[in-house]
Amino acid sequence: MPIPIHLSKFADIAGLDDDQAKEIIARVGRDDLTIALKAAEEPVKDKLLSNMSTQERQALTQYMEYLGPMRLSEVEVVQLQIVNKFKDASGDDAFV
Repeated sequence: MPIPIHLSKFADIAGLDDDQAKEIIARVGRDDLTIALKAAEEPVKDKLLSNMSTQERQALTQYMEYLGPMRLSEVEVVQLQIVNKFKDASGDDAFV
């Protein structure tokens, strides 16, 4: 059963508990997560990276480096897609 997650903006991830952070990691594709973290605030990066295995964290970090610089607008689009993924059809900010 999915864990309820309330997001109105990508930075809200920093305030989630560890189980919610792991739920995001599990439900968001590696490519999207990597792109979204390229321009994320440090508390968001810390929250998500600290809830990954060492191997996952290293792979994601290497992939971020491999991608090189990206436009902020491209990163923000992916961050918004992630936030929208955790909104249900009724418009509530919760993934149920």
